[in-house]
Amino acid sequence: MNQSPSNSNLSKNAYILGYIALFLISLAAMASYFAYDCIGPLTPLLQKELDLSAKQVYWLYSIYSIPVILFVVLGGVLADKLGVKKASVAFAALFTLGTVLTASQTFWIMLVGRFLFGIGAESYYVVMNKILAKWFKDKGLALAFGVNLFLCRGGTYAAFFGLPWVAANFTLADALWIVAGINILGLASTFLYMIVDRIGENKKYVSFVEEPEEQFELKTALRLPLAFWVISLLCMTYYSAIFPFQAAATDFFTERYNMDLVAAGRLAGTIILISMFTTWFFGAIIDRVGKRASMMIVGSLAMIPCHISMAYTDISPWIPMIILGLSFSLVPAALWPALPLIVKESQIGTAYGVIAMVQNVGLFAFPLAVGIIRDATGSYNPAMIMFAILGVFGLIFAIWLKYLETKGGHYLEKA
Repeated sequence: MNQSPSNSNLSKNAYILGYIALFLISLAAMASYFAYDCIGPLTPLLQKELDLSAKQVYWLYSIYSIPVILFVVLGGVLADKLGVKKASVAFAALFTLGTVLTASQTFWIMLVGRFLFGIGAESYYVVMNKILAKWFKDKGLALAFGVNLFLCRGGTYAAFFGLPWVAANFTLADALWIVAGINILGLASTFLYMIVDRIGENKKYVSFVEEPEEQFELKTALRLPLAFWVISLLCMTYYSAIFPFQAAATDFFTERYNMDLVAAGRLAGTIILISMFTTWFFGAIIDRVGKRASMMIVGSLAMIPCHISMAYTDISPWIPMIILGLSFSLVPAALWPALPLIVKESQIGTAYGVIAMVQNVGLFAFPLAVGIIRDATGSYNPAMIMFAILGVFGLIFAIWLKYLETKGGHYLEKA
């Protein structure tokens, strides 16, 4: 039966307002991605101008994850309890404050800033994921996640492409204060989202209206489906082979291939540039064909040889970096939209909080491990072996998830 004109207009208006909402929440996330990844391309300057060791630099990454491990589940609970409007503004304000403190260039104040930034940013991502489910759960969720990741990763690419040039032509302080200023603008976008969210609920454009969540208990979280815990472990191992490598990539390329800082930063940004333009495409395919668990297997498998080939062969680094970019498009496009299919609507915020906690166990440990390895050996090559091993574990968890689906899972393989 064809849609009536009124229903067709309602659907069209819901999509338009939904993507306005997506754009606004993604602006704040884009600013935070820019801030998170500002350390990597500025590593040589942080070591030169502030006299930091490699271990100290990577502490600026690892300390981000300490509060996340401890508090991000609470952030998910608050997202369920406060509602996404209030929670998005509160957490964006917190990570913005963190970027201001990081611009101080005093190491211990920078650590405090990155600590607060971690609490705010990761809790904001939990809220953002719930917002996407709220608007798009029954109308193209994987595509919406893909567009969201395209915008967010624009922040990362801008950090790797633009910050080395800024630091080379201005000062390290200028670069860090630009980061803080962009995050202030991101915070402003969350206030605009509050208006859009209210309109969406009043006009029934959203997929569900938030209601008080079930009382949160730790034992309830531990009883989430086995598929949820498997996908959480896949998330941890996969992202631990991507983000810590991304953090070290600029310095690695300057050492391994004798590149200047700007060229190394641009090569390091290749993963993000490719994923920006292909994640939404893979998301649209997944909305149409399903096969989420299968896509995670393919993406995890593709990643494994890339790190080893850059460290121990003479292959052009552009080839493995392109493959990593495609892998980093496919796995997230399948992984993040899978969670609302696994857990109940009232637990979506909590579930995203738990998976962020698990993910950040790896994002705490492995950047620090990279710094320790680099200081101890004078080379990043042993760390590249570590990343390849993480890729193998990610593949194992992806295969396990596929096995659970064949036994009657949560419809991850269906369109």
